[in-house]
Amino acid sequence: MVGCNPNLRQKLLTDPKLALKCIFGPCTPYQFRLTGPRNWNGAREAIMTQWDRTFYPLKTRPLGFKTEKSSNTFYLYVFFIVVLAWFIKIFFSS
Repeated sequence: MVGCNPNLRQKLLTDPKLALKCIFGPCTPYQFRLTGPRNWNGAREAIMTQWDRTFYPLKTRPLGFKTEKSSNTFYLYVFFIVVLAWFIKIFFSS
């Protein structure tokens, strides 16, 4: 009724990147500020960066992971050797 619903067909021709964000992204109030009587010049930028603003609060401090190879594979090989030796002892000892 107010005329603020964006015409996505026209946006596909003029600004396809923005139109795809509007079609496949989450529906946000910024989309209704693209056109209409109270349009906002920053609405395009807000739509393009909405995922950045969503994920930013979820980030925490860096967790200092080891960059060197973990010795888990060594323990895995040792485990398999021990299990193999155990099976050999049980099945081949008479």
